[in-house]
Amino acid sequence: MLTPKIRNNGLIKILTILSAITVPFLNNQEPANADKASSEVTVTVPTLNVRESADMSSKVISRVHQGDTLEIIQKRNDWDQIKLANNQTGWVYDAYITPAKTTVGTIDTYSLNVREHPSVSSKVVGYLKLGSKITIHAEQAGWANIVSSSGVSGWVNEKYISKDTSSSQLTQPAPTAKKKSGTTTELKTAKASDVPTALTPNSQKPLKGKTIVLDPGHGGKDRGTTSITGTPEKSLNLPTVEAVKQKLENAGAQVILTRTNDTFISLEQRANVSNQNHADAFISFHYNWSNNPSVSGITNFYYQKSSNPLATAILNQVAKETKLTNLGTRFNNLDVLRNNKQPATLIELGFLSNQQDDSTVESSNYRNSVAQGIYLGLINFFQSN
Repeated sequence: MLTPKIRNNGLIKILTILSAITVPFLNNQEPANADKASSEVTVTVPTLNVRESADMSSKVISRVHQGDTLEIIQKRNDWDQIKLANNQTGWVYDAYITPAKTTVGTIDTYSLNVREHPSVSSKVVGYLKLGSKITIHAEQAGWANIVSSSGVSGWVNEKYISKDTSSSQLTQPAPTAKKKSGTTTELKTAKASDVPTALTPNSQKPLKGKTIVLDPGHGGKDRGTTSITGTPEKSLNLPTVEAVKQKLENAGAQVILTRTNDTFISLEQRANVSNQNHADAFISFHYNWSNNPSVSGITNFYYQKSSNPLATAILNQVAKETKLTNLGTRFNNLDVLRNNKQPATLIELGFLSNQQDDSTVESSNYRNSVAQGIYLGLINFFQSN
């Protein structure tokens, strides 16, 4: 539609002045819901997807890892645009990054509870061993909100941590693009079959609606086997399960543990937890022992033939993530499996009698690898069944 001609010269002059002022101003505006935020942040989860745009359904163009320091270009709602190598940019969900200038510390007690809130009466969500590295994100009345190098997060009593003077110990440079035949290639894009490895926000819950029962083997008076360095098996099983629990819950699963502390639970009770909750999957966690110190690797067991696909899917992914030898799945007449009416498997996560296996499984990164393998194994199992 044509605009009628304005005859008033005074009005024309006013509109001309306003136009000269407002047009440049509008041209310099950022996109809707975006604001500049040039700063550095650190990734707080083991692996975080970098997407093409600020949307969970957008294409994954790269991945960054725990401890990576990134430069933020701009923010858009719950997303941050970051700078990658060779001036590439992408978007990450801001729940899994934190300002880079944080304090680094070390656990200086044998075993420290990690709690949901800064209170001794708060729920214990995990625990950390002596020497565990942590990043401190907040402090409150003698408590510190932390994320450990193994992925455990929550509140710990500050009396049992020692702060390091430098915050660089847990940081790494931003990832760089790989070169091929003298030219820089684009950072690898995830395949359609890849499952996101970062902790997933509420809009992406691949295990939503699934009930998973995790069984930390042994406990209380039942120590299990003992590693060549003197570590009782029971004290390895629970923190492993805690790492898996966190991973699965962030993927939307309802996770139930047969024990949450150093308590003896009978084999029958463990199976009943699975049966009573109509579990979609039951996984019992153990570490192995052999009189032959050269034997190494991981294996798992099933009793019902229908549970073999679950056992196979989990073992294959855990072996891939941990890089330990895959010894295969086997039938075994174990009480915790025989009395279980749900899909069930028992996994042996390495030989505590083997020097190489033992040094691997007692490291802080191993539990994260197990958690990732269990997660991917369950995804594969549910997709195939």
